[in-house]
Amino acid sequence: MPNRDLAAKRLLAVTEEELQRIVLDIHDGPVQNLFAALSQLTVLQSRMNALQPFPEDCIVTINRTINLLESSLGDIRDLLGTFRAPEFASRELTEIIEDIIIQHESITNGAVTLEMLKPLSGNVTLPVKIALCRILQESLANIRRHAGVENAQVEVKTEKKQIILEVTDQGRGFEPPPLDGPLATEKHEHIGLRGMRERAELVGGKLIVSSRPGAGTRVRVEVPVYE
Repeated sequence: MPNRDLAAKRLLAVTEEELQRIVLDIHDGPVQNLFAALSQLTVLQSRMNALQPFPEDCIVTINRTINLLESSLGDIRDLLGTFRAPEFASRELTEIIEDIIIQHESITNGAVTLEMLKPLSGNVTLPVKIALCRILQESLANIRRHAGVENAQVEVKTEKKQIILEVTDQGRGFEPPPLDGPLATEKHEHIGLRGMRERAELVGGKLIVSSRPGAGTRVRVEVPVYE
């Protein structure tokens, strides 16, 4: 199918950009904090060697350094956790979705309401599992980064041999770019939306993003249950 082949090619490019984004995120965030912590420790070590008794401002420096290290380790954990392999082939889709939500709640301390409106068939294909779960992860990550709220709603149902996944928040919202047609966005800043679009298209589905400033966001993906 020409359209599916095109989607697969786009997905390869988007995936590579996602990897580069991760590298930049690690470099510009956690790595810079770790360098700052190392600098603080170096200064502290010099002062400890030269001064006795131990000065109060050095205690403050130690505390600041610990906070930097803890923050960095938390950031790294979150980044790596987002891309943890959920063992797609050996687990049911419902179980993977529940684990993704639990992980998101543990990172954000927010609450995600999950509704399974109809039982999902055990015949969900591996590509569909991967596409839905990665779209769910990206949607929840976008809420954490951009929505300004901690809570979200996730709804999963089967309808006319399709699985429908919706992720909704009541956050600040935005003006979504076009995701299909000749004006479909190819901008770098929309890489997350592009990645979700391509994953949906790769398994014969479609992605719809509804939002406006001040009115929250709804991400809806519809994919066929069977290949």
